[in-house]
Amino acid sequence: MIDEFHMLYMYKKIQAEAAATDMKTLERFLKKFRKVVAERRQEYYQEIGEKKAQKLRAERLQQLLKKMERDRVSPHEL
Repeated sequence: MIDEFHMLYMYKKIQAEAAATDMKTLERFLKKFRKVVAERRQEYYQEIGEKKAQKLRAERLQQLLKKMERDRVSPHEL
C-alpha cells in the first residue's frame, strides 16, 4: 500500500514538473521512458517464458513417470 502512495506522489510530482518543462525536453524524456518500458517488458516476457518452460518440463516428466509406472519400470533401476 505504501508503494502505491509513493507512486501516486511521484506521478503528481512529475505532472507538476512537466507543466514547467518545455516540449522538447518532455519528448526526450518520453523517448527514454519508452526504452525503459520496452526493456522491462522484454524481461517480463522472458520471465514468463522461463516459468512456462519449467512447468512444461515438469508436466513431461510426470507423464514419463506415469508411463514408466504403467510399464512397471522403476526409475531407480535405470
